[in-house]
Amino acid sequence: MKTKSILITGACIAILGLASCMKKPMACVDSESKTGTAGQAVSFDASCSMNAQHYEWDFGDGATDMSGASVSHVYNNKGSYTAKVKAMTKNMKKESSKSITVSIN
Repeated sequence: MKTKSILITGACIAILGLASCMKKPMACVDSESKTGTAGQAVSFDASCSMNAQHYEWDFGDGATDMSGASVSHVYNNKGSYTAKVKAMTKNMKKESSKSITVSIN
């Protein structure tokens, strides 16, 4: 009877441990808005995101990037853009997004 109890307890601990590894990420970006100049790189940083191992960026001008938490992008035209980062778990099944406004002069 004691062996069965130990096995059940061990299984519960394993399930709880796995569940904590699968927490939903919380995306963040280094600021709420950015300004830049057409033709010059604008830097973005989402390394403040929690529980994220993969990042997908959409810069609002049709370009995307999946290279990591810190990226840069060149906007070729003046205007206002909404860039978005999607922070994802290791298995990419859970995600969180955060947007940032970019004004290009």
